[in-house]
Formats: sequence, C-alpha cells, structure tokens
Amino acid sequence: DISGTFDGDNEGTVCDDRGQLVQIVDGPSFSHLVYLDLRVKNPPVYRGSHYHNRKKEIFYVIEGSIDVDLYDLDTGAFDVIALSGGEKLTLLPRLAHRFLARQFSRIIEISPLPYDRMDVFPFDLGKLA
Repeated sequence: DISGTFDGDNEGTVCDDRGQLVQIVDGPSFSHLVYLDLRVKNPPVYRGSHYHNRKKEIFYVIEGSIDVDLYDLDTGAFDVIALSGGEKLTLLPRLAHRFLARQFSRIIEISPLPYDRMDVFPFDLGKLA
C-alpha cells in the first residue's frame, strides 16, 4: 500500500445543479501546466514510465478513464489506481508512474517546478505489473 504518497481526494470540489467547480490547485503559483490526451491503442500503449527526484505533479482528469501504475522507489510498494473524469492525483518525487487509457481521456498536469529534462528518469514499470 502506498497511501500517503499520493492524494486522490477532490478537496475543493463543489457540485450542484449549476454544474461542477473543482479547485485543482490552491496556494503558490505553478510553473508547469500541461494538457494531455490519452488514446486507447491495441496493443496497449503507456505514457510516462518514469520518475522525478524533485518534481511534484498534480494530475486532474477532465474526462475519460485511465489506469495509473505507481511504484514507490523508497518503499518498493506497487499499486494501480483507476481514475476517471473529475478525479485528481498528486504524485510526489520518487514515485515512478505510467498511464494507460481505458477510454479517450483528457488530463491536465500541474507542477510548482518548471519542466527539467534532467529530472526525468526512465523506469520500466512493465516488469512489476
């Protein structure tokens, strides 16, 4: 179990008959904002398969359904998290991750740090799944 290394709750979410308001980030400004869309492929194609030593990432699924494979490099814990539209996941440094689309998905990625290619370390999660 890797509870504590990610935040799967939706604090700051309000949904009523007018629609949904989601607080994705609250606090200091961010330096990295990315839009991703993931497509279903056959054979399956993963996106990610890496970890960061410094970068914290927040992923918000706008729509769709994905599986996220996670491996904590410090504890050796492995888990697979299913996320769908309206759900958020926070990844801390040293948490290897990869994404698989279960249906076409749109995702926002936010980080307080700017992108640094020197902080992207490939990791083969396929050997753990």
